Amino acid sequence: MPQSRGGSNHRDNLALACHRCNERHYNFTSGLDPQTQVEIPLFNPRQQQWSNHFIWTKDGIKVLGTTSTGRATCNRLDINDERRDEPSIQIARRLWVTAGWHPPESDPRL
Repeated sequence: MPQSRGGSNHRDNLALACHRCNERHYNFTSGLDPQTQVEIPLFNPRQQQWSNHFIWTKDGIKVLGTTSTGRATCNRLDINDERRDEPSIQIARRLWVTAGWHPPESDPRL
């Protein structure tokens, strides 16, 4: 729960996030699943496992939501920079893949 909505700053209520994702998350706790058009709670890394809701494309460049939670989170955070003129996160991920740093071995891929 975001501090602005009554959440605490205790470490159990915090999650590590890059600046970009933190800004896009803002104080939202839900997002629209583009497949069902239903408002769904966003992925909570403290309570849910990433691999149950997301998968990487085969090339490791895009994150795909495999559940309503995953799709709503990808949509709310524009996690693949698909609504921007320059998809900087895809460019960065491509470089990380080339360097062998990404995606994590434990993460599922298509």
